[in-house]
Amino acid sequence: MRVEAFIRERSGTVHRRTFVIQAGKAFPVVAGALYLIGCGSPTGPSAVAEVSSNSTVVNGHSHTVSVPASDQLHPADTTYNSSSSSSHVHMVTLTSAQLSSIASGGSVTVTSTASTVTGNHQHEFTFQGKK
Repeated sequence: MRVEAFIRERSGTVHRRTFVIQAGKAFPVVAGALYLIGCGSPTGPSAVAEVSSNSTVVNGHSHTVSVPASDQLHPADTTYNSSSSSSHVHMVTLTSAQLSSIASGGSVTVTSTASTVTGNHQHEFTFQGKK
């Protein structure tokens, strides 16, 4: 840095180059602060979480179904496959109203599709929202 420039910077005037460098350093801090306070927006990070349900035990086995948080936040009738147990899976359908209920912390119980692999049977799944 040249001596004249150093003296001018110390004299109280801010030069364009110095201003741009200092402003660039402050940008991440300002952006982070705006994210944390939401810039005055009434919404914040979602409190909705993925929900899993273990089914009732039928014919000596059970299954698990998970419902992602994104499906609860944007509800539409959706069919989920259960985990595989005893060489088969079941399907569970949740309506948009049921997904909304889970998202708001409610409890929903549904019956799966039938399977004949270990005898003709179905399972019940209870989903409990985490809000």
